Amino acid sequence: MKESSLNKRYATKLFASVLSGVIGMIVVAIVPKAMGPVAFGQFVYLQQFFTKVIGFLDAGSSIAFFTKLSAKPARKELIAFYFYYSILVLFVLPLFFYAAEQFGDIQSWFPGIDKEFIYWGIGFGFLTWFTQLCIKVSDAYALTVTVELIKILHKVMSLCLLIYFIYCLDFDLTKYFYFHVIVLSIFIVWVIYLFIANNVLTVHGMGFEYSKFKSILSEFVSYCSPLLIYSLVGLFVGLFDIWLLQSVGGSVETGFYGLAYSLAAMCFIFTGAMTPIITREFSRSFEQKDFLSMGKLFNRYIPMLYSLAAFFSAFIAFQSGNVLAIFTNSNFKDAYLVLMVMAFYPIHQTYGQLSGSIFYATGQTALYRNIGLVSMLVGFLLTLLLVYILDLNALGLALKMIISQVIGVNIQLYFNAKLLNLKMKTYIWHQIYAVVFFVVAAGLSTIIIQSSSPINSFLMSGVVYSFLVVAGFLMYPKLFAITHEEIRTSIRKSKILFH
Repeated sequence: MKESSLNKRYATKLFASVLSGVIGMIVVAIVPKAMGPVAFGQFVYLQQFFTKVIGFLDAGSSIAFFTKLSAKPARKELIAFYFYYSILVLFVLPLFFYAAEQFGDIQSWFPGIDKEFIYWGIGFGFLTWFTQLCIKVSDAYALTVTVELIKILHKVMSLCLLIYFIYCLDFDLTKYFYFHVIVLSIFIVWVIYLFIANNVLTVHGMGFEYSKFKSILSEFVSYCSPLLIYSLVGLFVGLFDIWLLQSVGGSVETGFYGLAYSLAAMCFIFTGAMTPIITREFSRSFEQKDFLSMGKLFNRYIPMLYSLAAFFSAFIAFQSGNVLAIFTNSNFKDAYLVLMVMAFYPIHQTYGQLSGSIFYATGQTALYRNIGLVSMLVGFLLTLLLVYILDLNALGLALKMIISQVIGVNIQLYFNAKLLNLKMKTYIWHQIYAVVFFVVAAGLSTIIIQSSSPINSFLMSGVVYSFLVVAGFLMYPKLFAITHEEIRTSIRKSKILFH
C-alpha cells in the first residue's frame, strides 16, 4: 500500500476541513434557529456530558492506539483489540445509566432535560467517538487522502439530509438525534468497507490468541494507567462545568455556550487538519529516536499553526456581533460577548493538541497527567469564581477555558522545549506578539469599516484585515515561522510555473 506524502495528506485533509467548516457554518445558521435556544441548549448539554463520560472511558487509550499503530502499522492485532474494547464501552454505558435510573435520581444529573434524551445522547456520543477511531486508523495507515474524500461526500450528503429534516419534517431535538445517528452510522460503514478493501481489516485479523490479547492489554494498561487519575478528574471537572452552567444559567445559557463554541471551532479548521498528521510523524520519529526531526517539526509547524489560528480567532472576536447577526436570529444576540471570548480558545487549543501529542508519542503519560491535573485544578477554581460566585454564566465558562488552556499549554511547552532542546522564550514571545498583531489588525479593520449591513461589514472588514495581515507578513514572515528566503523561493517557483 503506497503511502501519500505528508503535504498531500495535509492538503487533502485541509480541503476536507475547509468544506466541513463551510457546511458547519450552514448548520450553525439553520439548526439553532430551527430548534430554539432551549432545545439547542439541551442538545449541547447532552453532547458535552457524554463527550466527557466517553473521554473518561477512553482514558487516553485511543491516543495510545493511534501512536502505537502509527509507529508499527503491521501490528493489526491492535485494531482487533481496540474494536473489542469499543464494543465493551457500547454495552457498559447504557447499562450504567439504566442502573442509575433504577436505583437513583438520574434527573439531577440532567437538569431540565427529559429522560428519553439520555439514551439518545449515549448513542450519539458513542458513534461520534467511534467515528474518530476510524479516522485514526486511516491516518495511521496513511489512507488520509481517500478517507478525507469520503468525508467530503459524506458531509455534502449529510447537509442535504439535514435540510430535508428541518424543512420537510416536524424538526425537534428527537429528529436531530435521528439525523446524527443515521449519518454517523453511514460514515462508519463506508470507512470500514474501505479498510476491508485495503486489507487493513480482515476476518482472520479480528481474532487472536489469549496470550497475545493479555500482552496487548498489559501494554495498554502500562501506557494508560498514569492517565486514569487524569481522566477521572477530567470527568469530574468537565461534568461539573457543564452541569453548573445548566443549573445556574439554564438551557439558554448552555445554548449560548454551545453556539459560541461551534462558531469558534471554525477557527480550528486549518490547524486541526494538521494535528493527527503531525502526531503520526512525531510517533514515527520517536520510534527511531530521531529527536532532531521532532525538533524541526515542532519548530516549523507549532508557531505557524498557532499564528494561523490567531488570524481567524482575532477577526471572529471583533466581528462577533456581525457573525451572530449573519448566522442566527435575535434569540441568540446576547451571546456576542461569549463568542468574543470563546473565539480565542482555538489559538491555544492548537498549541495544546500539537504540543500534547509529543507526550503521547514519547510515552510520557505520567508527566502529561500531572500537567493536566494542575490545569484542571486551576480551571475548577475559575469555574466556581466566574460561573457561580460572579454569576457570569456562559461568559464565565468561556473565560475559564481560555485561562486554564493558556496555563496548561505553557507548562507543556516548558517540558517539550527541554526534551527537544529548544528555547522556550522564543515560543513565549511568539505567542504574545502574534496575538497582539492580529488583535490590532482586526481592531483597525473593524474601526475602518462601518456599515449597517452585518454581512457587508463582515466581508469588507475581512478584506481590509487580510490586506493588513499580508502586509505585516511580508515585512515580518517570522510571524508564520517562514523566512524571507522561503518567500523569495516561492515567488520564483510561481514565476516559473506561470511562464
